[in-house]
Amino acid sequence: MQQKRPLNYYLPMRFANGEQIRQFSKPCVRCGHMLGAKDMFGVARLLDDSLAIAAKAQCPKCGEVFGVACRVDNHKRVTRVIMPAFLFGWFLRNLPVQPREREAEVARAAAMLAQATEAAAPPAPVTPQEIIRADESVGSYQGKVIPAWVKVDGQQMAFDRVLLNARPGPGEFLLDDCLVYRA
Repeated sequence: MQQKRPLNYYLPMRFANGEQIRQFSKPCVRCGHMLGAKDMFGVARLLDDSLAIAAKAQCPKCGEVFGVACRVDNHKRVTRVIMPAFLFGWFLRNLPVQPREREAEVARAAAMLAQATEAAAPPAPVTPQEIIRADESVGSYQGKVIPAWVKVDGQQMAFDRVLLNARPGPGEFLLDDCLVYRA
């Protein structure tokens, strides 16, 4: 049984004829605000040459909650399913997984893993070309003088903190492996 997820999790979806659905939207039944796939929570499955969608949509503007049950064929024509969305969703979630869907699921999982790994990896440190240390100091740490500021490639940065095994964040510079300076 498949889980209910935001519809944008299932997109893009490619048909056998090469057509691809990258986004899905629906107007709110109360206020007419256009809801995107991220505002709909349910399931989307490939059935033959169509994409079946069953979801519960919640309008971020007025808060209206309504069901969405439809099919999108391989020519991107949308037809309404005459069945309550919750029942159609139960039907779709209980269908056996098709090989094409399994491949798409594996590809989505691999893309999410690559994205998470990329986000978790620290950015490659940029080696500054020119570092100028201030003559005035704010103290010393383990016998090292702590300059009040440094100028890195023309940008002046003020002393912020001492941190062992630090990884500089955005807008920060690490001097002598423990002195953190901030722009």
